[in-house]
Order: sequence, then C-alpha cells, then structure tokens
Amino acid sequence: MKKRLFWLLAGVTLLFLLSGCKVSGRPLPEGMDKDTVLEEGREIVTMLNDQDWQGVYDRLRPDAKEGASQKDFEAAMLKNLEKAGAYEKETEAMTTGQTLKTTGEEYGTAVFYCKHEKKSVLYRIAYSVEMELMGVEAQVQ
Repeated sequence: MKKRLFWLLAGVTLLFLLSGCKVSGRPLPEGMDKDTVLEEGREIVTMLNDQDWQGVYDRLRPDAKEGASQKDFEAAMLKNLEKAGAYEKETEAMTTGQTLKTTGEEYGTAVFYCKHEKKSVLYRIAYSVEMELMGVEAQVQ
C-alpha cells in the first residue's frame, strides 16, 4: 500500500513540475523582434482562417512560390483546415530561430497552437531576417 501511495504521489509531483515547464525554441536570429514575428504571424493565421489564400500566397517571397502555384497552396491549406473545423482561439504561441540546411540562411518562425472546432492546429509561419514570408504550414494535430 505504501509503495502505491509513493508512486502515485511521485507521478502527481512529476506532472505538477512538468506542467510548469515552458516549451521554447532557439533564439531568433540577431535583428529579429519576437513581438513583430508573432504579430505578423498572427496576421497570416487570420488570413488563412478567413480563406484569403491569394493574400497569403502574394506575401510569400519569390523563392517560396517556386514549385507551387496559388491553387496548389490553396488546396493544401484547405485540405488541412477543413479537417479541423472553424477556428476558435490561440492557446499558445512562441518563436524560434532556425537555419536553412541548403543555404545556411537564418530565419525566424512564429509557432501557434490553436484550438479549432474539431481538432487543434499547429501553425508555423517562417520569416527571413528582413521579415519576408518564407513559408506557411498548418498541421492538424
């Protein structure tokens, strides 16, 4: 009985400690402002949920458009977001710095965890150091 109680308390304590941990990524590249990256990223998330596919596609920098037309972009986003249902709210947001493996270019990503009507969606909105939109991902969880 004492062993069970010990393991139960140990498990509860571990969960309590882990719930206080904040997930964070690498720092943004030098010169990038966290608040600006999040603000711009939220605007893209809003545009996606308003189905402004053309508006988001037009903001992508030229190399991000290579290999995918606006119609391809729209089809991919619509397929994922339809599974999730209507947008309800943002539950968590963070920024992280990353590096393109092919070129070594540093960039920042705004990451949003959002609750939708049916499922949650993880949005990743990537920006160059010059705040050019490099990529958009909406992953249904």
